[in-house]
Amino acid sequence: MNKTHTASVKELPDSRVEITGTVQWDTVATYEKKAFEHMAGHLNIDGFRKGKIPEAVAKSHIPEELLLNNMAEKALQDLYPEIIKETGVDIIGRPELAITALTRGTDITFTITATILPKIDLPDYKKIAKEIEAVSAEAVTEADIDKVVEELRQLRAYGHVHGPDQTHDHKEELPEVNDEFAKSFGEFEDVAQMREKIKENVVREKEQDAKDKRRIAIMEAIVAKTDFVIPAIVLQSEQEKMLAQVEADITRAGFTLDDYLKQSNLTKEGIMNDFKPEAEKRARVQLVLNAISRKEDIVPADEEVQVETERLMAMYPGADQVRTAAYVDMMLTNEKTLSMLEGK
Repeated sequence: MNKTHTASVKELPDSRVEITGTVQWDTVATYEKKAFEHMAGHLNIDGFRKGKIPEAVAKSHIPEELLLNNMAEKALQDLYPEIIKETGVDIIGRPELAITALTRGTDITFTITATILPKIDLPDYKKIAKEIEAVSAEAVTEADIDKVVEELRQLRAYGHVHGPDQTHDHKEELPEVNDEFAKSFGEFEDVAQMREKIKENVVREKEQDAKDKRRIAIMEAIVAKTDFVIPAIVLQSEQEKMLAQVEADITRAGFTLDDYLKQSNLTKEGIMNDFKPEAEKRARVQLVLNAISRKEDIVPADEEVQVETERLMAMYPGADQVRTAAYVDMMLTNEKTLSMLEGK
């Protein structure tokens, strides 16, 4: 089988690479019909219906340079996954692609500039994890249960729960905690059964909190012994995620981000800058987790990703399926990696 292309990698500063290569003309030429039909379908010529322009007329209105460029772009789009696989680079973010030489009948040349995952020299992460002691879950008290019951009373009376520092002027009286109240929240026979279920849920929450505390301690200890430079694109992505969360919280409260910025005398750039220390911390943890999962060859099963993606898509019908699947893949990989570090 003839080689359709060549590619070589040059490392650049700041976790970036430059991939240069060629694509054989014979390969590019196979995209001429597809490129021409695409461009002809978007032409607007007086006297002809869009998409129904005769081939000869369309050819006279499509410059050769634009046609060749469209052919080359389509060829590179299809070859891109193979080129990246062959070069062995782990690209993150959107690459910059440039066609540097393009002449009919001649192999084209191209350049791809992209950010890659940084090289991370991992410490003995398993040994470090073992040295982090388990955290005991806090005991559940009657006060913990009472707090949940109080929140349920507010939810039933007001439709929402007030935080400890929030004031309100609701006139509705809180409902009495009796068996009828308990039955309104589920298949409970009485208040005692409801309180028992609440206790079970609080126990699980406190156990999860204890588990999360140990996981955080493990990752902080590993990251502390891992030195690398975070790519700018990764840091910016984390800052944008944090801003998106703030915007979602503000929207739920009935405001817009612009309203919030004006009332608080803040700017989006200022908030993003304030997020930087926490964003750096999150990015560093995620990049180390990525490096460990790759070294341990930890990959979630396709079936797991599919099931969880479908569950989230059902909850959020407007979500982008590709991004949702990528998010699920990352979260499942993180979970499996952290479980491995816990020794489970």
